[in-house]
Amino acid sequence: MSKLVVIVQCQIVSPRCVGYACMKTFYDRTGKFENYPADARYMMFTCGGCCGAGLAGKLEDLLRKINRYKENKEDIIIHLASCICSDNYHRPPCPHLEYIKKIIERKGYPMVLGTYISKGASKKREEGIYKEF
Repeated sequence: MSKLVVIVQCQIVSPRCVGYACMKTFYDRTGKFENYPADARYMMFTCGGCCGAGLAGKLEDLLRKINRYKENKEDIIIHLASCICSDNYHRPPCPHLEYIKKIIERKGYPMVLGTYISKGASKKREEGIYKEF
């Protein structure tokens, strides 16, 4: 199981969202994070801005860092924050989602779609206003 969970947040959303709900969901081990071990760590960074191409450089830097500190790439999993991959309060899903997913796949990291889903967004999904990923 992963020892490091990396949450990738939307660059456009980041000025008005500090990522608290994603962080709390991770530490409470609920939702998409319920199966991670207690000793798993997390870090958060943005996609790098539209079109998401900046993410490639960030993932390369992450690999350099984990190699320097003698950690294993196999212990890392990437979560695309809900602000990127789903209808939510901030915005519709990212129009560059498929491109961002391709970058992560090419860099060889496993990926999970989603982090935190609010009660309001869940209700809008039930009502058919927001779509599932």
